[in-house]
Order: sequence, then C-alpha cells, then structure tokens
Amino acid sequence: MSQKPVEIAQQYFNAWNQHDAAAILATFAENGTYADPATPGLLSGPAIGAYAQAIWEAFPDLSFDIVSVVENGSDLVCAE
Repeated sequence: MSQKPVEIAQQYFNAWNQHDAAAILATFAENGTYADPATPGLLSGPAIGAYAQAIWEAFPDLSFDIVSVVENGSDLVCAE
C-alpha cells in the first residue's frame, strides 16, 4: 500500500529535524526537485542532500515545528 501524501510530508519534516539528508532524499520521487528562496534554482538528487547539509552547518540547531497540516485531496499537502 502506498503512503498518503500527509505521511510523506511528516517523514520529510522529521528528516529535516533529525538532520538526515538520506531520509530527506527518500521522500522525493525519482525525478523530484527542490527549490526555496535561498537555492540557485531547482535542485535534484544528491544536490538536495548537499544543500541540507550546508543549511545544518550554518544553522546547527535548525528544526521545524509543525503547527498544522492540511491535505487538499489532490495529493497536495500544506503545512504551517
């Protein structure tokens, strides 16, 4: 049975909080990409893990506190 999008999102945030780059990558589809305002563009594959490592080096106590999660029924998840 495949996982629900909200379960994958929770694994993604858990991986960030555990500073586990491999676990972050495991939440992405084979050709998945990542971007945020600090990236030079779309990142994929090992570049996502390297970016996470660089963030943790700059902010060693980085963690996310998830206040609420909403799944919209179209395989999209929004987290606050």
